[in-house]
Amino acid sequence: MPPAGGLQQQRGLVGPSPGGTESSGGALPAFRRLLPGLLWLLLVALVYADPLFVARNFAGRDLLGYHLPVEKAVHDAYARRSWPVWFAEISGGRPLLPNINVGALYPIRPLLAPFRFPVAMRIYPVLHWAVAGLGVMALLRVLGVSRSAAAVGAVTYVFSGVGVSESFYTNTHPGVALLPWIVWSVARPAVSWAGRVLTASVLIGLELLAGDVFTTSLSLVAAVIWILVEKTRASRAAELSALGAAALFSALLALPQLVATLLWIPETHRAVSGMTVGEALRFSVQPWRLLEFIVPYPFGPTWSDTPRATWAPRAFGGLATGFFVTLYAGSFALVAAIVQWRRKEGGVRFARALAILALGACVLPSFVPRNWHTWAAPLPLRYPEKMAVGAALSAAVFAGIALDGLRRENRRRHWLTVVGVSLTVLAALAALFPQAAARLAVQLLGSDRTLIPAAAVHLPAALAEGGLLWMASAVALGLLGRGGHLSHAVAVFLIALCPIAADRRIARSFREEEIFAPTAFARAMTRRDAAGSFRALGESRYIPSSPSEGAQLSSDVGFLDYRRRSWLVYTPALWGRGTVFNDDFDAGDLSRAESLRRLSFRSTAFHDPGAFFASVSLRFGIRFPDQQPPPGFRPFGGTGFEAWDENARALPDVRLLGRWREATDAVDALRQIPIGSEVTLETGRTSLGSAREGSLRVLEKTPEVLRAEVDVTEPTYLFVLRGYWSYHSVSVDGHPVSVIPAQLAFSAVAVPIGRHRIEWRETIPGIEGSRWGPALYGIVAIALLLKPRRPKEAR
Repeated sequence: MPPAGGLQQQRGLVGPSPGGTESSGGALPAFRRLLPGLLWLLLVALVYADPLFVARNFAGRDLLGYHLPVEKAVHDAYARRSWPVWFAEISGGRPLLPNINVGALYPIRPLLAPFRFPVAMRIYPVLHWAVAGLGVMALLRVLGVSRSAAAVGAVTYVFSGVGVSESFYTNTHPGVALLPWIVWSVARPAVSWAGRVLTASVLIGLELLAGDVFTTSLSLVAAVIWILVEKTRASRAAELSALGAAALFSALLALPQLVATLLWIPETHRAVSGMTVGEALRFSVQPWRLLEFIVPYPFGPTWSDTPRATWAPRAFGGLATGFFVTLYAGSFALVAAIVQWRRKEGGVRFARALAILALGACVLPSFVPRNWHTWAAPLPLRYPEKMAVGAALSAAVFAGIALDGLRRENRRRHWLTVVGVSLTVLAALAALFPQAAARLAVQLLGSDRTLIPAAAVHLPAALAEGGLLWMASAVALGLLGRGGHLSHAVAVFLIALCPIAADRRIARSFREEEIFAPTAFARAMTRRDAAGSFRALGESRYIPSSPSEGAQLSSDVGFLDYRRRSWLVYTPALWGRGTVFNDDFDAGDLSRAESLRRLSFRSTAFHDPGAFFASVSLRFGIRFPDQQPPPGFRPFGGTGFEAWDENARALPDVRLLGRWREATDAVDALRQIPIGSEVTLETGRTSLGSAREGSLRVLEKTPEVLRAEVDVTEPTYLFVLRGYWSYHSVSVDGHPVSVIPAQLAFSAVAVPIGRHRIEWRETIPGIEGSRWGPALYGIVAIALLLKPRRPKEAR
């Protein structure tokens, strides 16, 4: 392996630049150096002009049901100049910032707070695609590739199926954008040990604040791989020590988030109940899906985000699609990997090792025997398919290196044409004999025979598209070998066009009002409950299933209507309306909330089901018109697609208790809740309590703060519909008081006789100590910056 400096001299980063122009400041103006990055930003803006410059937003997959509501809670808190500590609308109220999946302290989120939320959510994904591409370009330029080759690498990474699918996952997109930059931080030459530590620590710290464990782990592993296979043996110890120091310092930078998460995790459903192997491995890459590197959508239009998009559920482990819609990264990326695989030039070893590791981590879990799926998972982490990001970066590095290499070689590769023609012939046969081709494909994939008609429709088009894209890459390689600027430009255009044309459709946008405008039900709730004292029940979980539900789902593109109408996920938070027994989308609910939700599914056997729902402020309910309301709810309106119900006995989310039932502990509370209409308090004793009605005046009510004045003539309790956990700060007349578990999952405060002021604040767990982490990081950073460099040894 050549020494690091020698490698850069070979590739042209020392001395003449890859383009042949001197790299001195006078010979290469700043504009010329910035031009590739500016052109990249222009390309991203053009490809994503919708939604960037029009009133449209992405909303498919998990966005509308989970990520957009979570992002809005964070965005609104920063817009109020508050820390985003509490999610008031979900699960009756639960911690927000401590949930590391939220990434509430990631700096881009407060920076976007001044914008209207829909505008912020248009900027957010495009910004991260832009940053990701610039990172790949920086990494490839370290290897000395030409500017056009670096651009091809950026297109391969960002417009791969993996990269575009990140539009659905606002929690992992930052990590994907930072991954190539973290590798670049260890790959760049001629940087001091302190400089490496500072640069890498900032990037890793940002990734920790963004909050995705998978991409953070992948970034560190990728950086280690680079050091082990691309650095000289003599420099590896120093490089690894710099990376280790950077990881430690980054933990200081992200310490408030890390400590809050560590204190939150033990009280969550995920930690207390654990996770089965089947849940953890739910999204693994089945071997059949490796065909997606050749044909973008061989198993149906999975990009369409409709319920029956695939004719081959077995290819997705029985699901409608994968975590990433497709693995396709452009035909040229696969060609580049095949051509470069055995070579030893700089970057190839890294790309090869990363591809093996990433695909192994994605695919091998799919071979875990089914009878193991009920076992307890060793770690409560989900979805190995997330590691496919590493395969996308590997493809980008292969593509960037190969473009220059193939241009120099000027060799014809006839097998490319053979593959393209073969795909075209298969497409023609599938079109001429659709039923026979579909039967063969369905039998091969082990699908149900009822899916033969769908396969007959989609298979010819998928094969034809794959053939067309492959032939475009073959033409591009032929043009590369001709030489000349025009041929090179056309070749680069065709190579870039393939992933953009195939994968851009994944990120579908919808009109702003289709996503963010309150539904008729939400508006009706606001008219009846302007103060926001009550919540709504998605009744479909509590009554027999509805034929109209299935009919609506079958025609619901992007699942927009279902998520807006069902009130089973987080979507109502977009309109400031709350739920209690919504689905636990990220397995991050407090354990008590999950236990109460499971108990609620048996509510028909309770002594008074209506009173149970009323006790947790569930005044409203929504269902499909052909369903009957659950006990305690009566119809009050609706549309042709939904029916609305009301529980007239529902009690406000903040109230003084007139009657209550006392329990010794959580297990005793679980036994007592079904047998009475009173709120159950865990006071450590068993009894019934009551008090005469007092007065309550709410002075301030935000997710972060609740202030109220009470006046009571008998000792009682203030019930607050906020998840019970250990990190509220509550005082009565300025004196700290303890919070009591109420109705298992929520909270109550003892109120003595008289007039009192109660103040309730949500806090960041562990902030008293963790806030000094960033300060200490700053001190270390200044010390490293001021550290004098060692004088170079005389040659």
